[in-house]
Amino acid sequence: CGLTIGCLREVERGGAAVIVLCVDLTEQVLAEAVASHADHIICYAPAISPEQPLRKVSVHDPTGRVVLKCAQEGMAVHSIHTACANAPNGLLDWMAESLAEGTCTPIHPRAEEPRAGEGRLLECSRALPLSAVIARLKELLGVRHLRLALGVVVDEPNLTKAQECCFVKTVAIAVGEGAHVLRDTLANVFVTSEMSHSEVLAANARGVVVLLLGRTTMERAFLAHLRDELQEEWADSDWNVKVKCSGQD
Repeated sequence: CGLTIGCLREVERGGAAVIVLCVDLTEQVLAEAVASHADHIICYAPAISPEQPLRKVSVHDPTGRVVLKCAQEGMAVHSIHTACANAPNGLLDWMAESLAEGTCTPIHPRAEEPRAGEGRLLECSRALPLSAVIARLKELLGVRHLRLALGVVVDEPNLTKAQECCFVKTVAIAVGEGAHVLRDTLANVFVTSEMSHSEVLAANARGVVVLLLGRTTMERAFLAHLRDELQEEWADSDWNVKVKCSGQD
C-alpha cells in the first residue's frame, strides 16, 4: 500500500531517527512508538484499510485517532503488506529459504518480474520427515504449537509416528488466506496463514498435509528479519537510524 500517512518530520543530516516496525498499527502500538520518539512507522497491514476508506477523520473513531496522532507527532506511516510478501527476497522467499535447502519459485509469477508473484513452491534438495519441517517452522516463528491437518487418517496415539514416516519433498507457501493461491498446486504440504474448514478438507482429500500458522505469526516473525535488513541498509548512512520491532502487536 505504500505511504498511507505522509507527515514525516525533518531529521537533519547527522541526526538520530527511529523507525518502528509492527504488524498492525493499533492505538497501543502507536503509544509505544510515541514513547520511543519514533519518526517513521512501517506496518505490515494497512493503517487505513482499502476496504473501508476514511470518509472523515474523527477522534471518535480508532482509525481517526491513529491518523490524527501520527499527524500531530509528525510520524509517517508506510504499509508493506502484499507487495512485501510477493516481492523477491520478501516474506515468502524468506520463509521458503529458511525452511529447507532447495529451489524456490513463485506459484503465480508476475509477467514483468518472474521472480515476484503470489505464493512460493519450495522443491527441497532432499526429502525431509514432516516432523523436521514442523520443528523448523516452530523454531522460525518462535511458537510452541501449529495447526496440523494430515492428508491421511491417523488415530491420536500414532500421530507422532506418522509425522516421522511422512516425507516431504515439495512445500507450497502462501500468506493470508492461502487457499486460492495453493488450491491447484502439486505439493506434499501446504503452509499458509489460514484456510477455511472446507478448504482444508479438500486438500486432505488429495493427500496434502496442511499447516496453518496464523497471519500475525508469519508477519511478526518476518519483521525481525526485515529489521536487520533495514538496519544494515542504514549502517553507512549520514544518519544515526535505529530500527526496532514494536513489543505491543
